[in-house]
Amino acid sequence: MVKRIVFGLLCASGGVLMLFLRNTFLFAIAAMVVCFLVVYELNHAVKLQNKPIMVLSLVVGTAFPLYYEYGDKLQSIGLNLKAEYLLELYVLLLFIFMLFEYEKTKFEDVAAVIISSLGLPYAVTRLLYFRDIADYFPDRGYTTYHGLFLILFAMFSAWLTDTFAYFTGSFLGKHKMCPNISPKKTYEGAIGGVIGCVISNVVLYAVFENFVFENPVNNYLAVVLMSVALSVISMCGDLTASVVKRNFGIKDFGNLVPGHGGVMDRFDSEVFVLVAFYAIFNIFEVSI
Repeated sequence: MVKRIVFGLLCASGGVLMLFLRNTFLFAIAAMVVCFLVVYELNHAVKLQNKPIMVLSLVVGTAFPLYYEYGDKLQSIGLNLKAEYLLELYVLLLFIFMLFEYEKTKFEDVAAVIISSLGLPYAVTRLLYFRDIADYFPDRGYTTYHGLFLILFAMFSAWLTDTFAYFTGSFLGKHKMCPNISPKKTYEGAIGGVIGCVISNVVLYAVFENFVFENPVNNYLAVVLMSVALSVISMCGDLTASVVKRNFGIKDFGNLVPGHGGVMDRFDSEVFVLVAFYAIFNIFEVSI
């Protein structure tokens, strides 16, 4: 537990540093590094052996944040690089590269690569989207501080749910929630995770509403409802990752973070939260 806490704090410190640098190119660089690592770890987990596909998926996955940041600027030099065009070419190339090493490449490998190199980086770039929220909704009076709040809200919903669930389950857990998927998870831990997430996000919102935002709207009900929803979704992401690992007979996606596993082990729930938060925020046009 000590190793888990120490390296968890180190990762958190790195995250805080990136938040201070969120409006610099280093934030996009950090997103590219995360994308590279999660693509590599998932490809490795599914035991992908086709090297051309591995290389191509790493290039595309890593470039995803770069495209998000600078894709529009390429229009000025005469390149119409719309996402749908690039997506079609990429999938086509994956199947062509499948022919190069067909004897050790299955269709399932290509499907897994599409998820790892497109789905996961897309989720990571939602951090860039929330950072730039003022540009997407100029009529709502959002500022760069709203972007910071949304990023923190997503992080709290994933990582604090996991933290509160871990400690609550460690000390109070008695009733197993899904022993065939994750034997250590309990209903008590899950409840503790949701409650901890809600309290943390309400406190976060109160701080921004009272001391940071220029035009507070006091939408605490939306904060509570989204916190509950995202906390549950976060746990679903964690459990889904456990199912994937069981399917491929591995304990962790990697060993880069001692006591935690790989980067994907830290971002499994965050991936679900970011995509769900992005969808909820836009479908219901949530005001903060």
